[in-house]
Amino acid sequence: MEDIDQSRFALMTALTGAHKSRPDEYRNPGILVAMSDDDLRAYAVELLQRLDGVPSGDSFEVELQKELRVILGGDTL
Repeated sequence: MEDIDQSRFALMTALTGAHKSRPDEYRNPGILVAMSDDDLRAYAVELLQRLDGVPSGDSFEVELQKELRVILGGDTL
């Protein structure tokens, strides 16, 4: 992530939206805000890897995968 402020904002937006849609499955925004930039990125990468291992029948999760891939770019390896 070249511009950490923009990437952090984008991750917070995506992950907060995920929590609002499915609060039992995704972390609370308060926890996300308290994370360092590196921890937030690591959580998003871990989440994306987990979503990649799940069958893609859930349109919500497919959209979240796409959004995280765009935000994280090449940082998912």
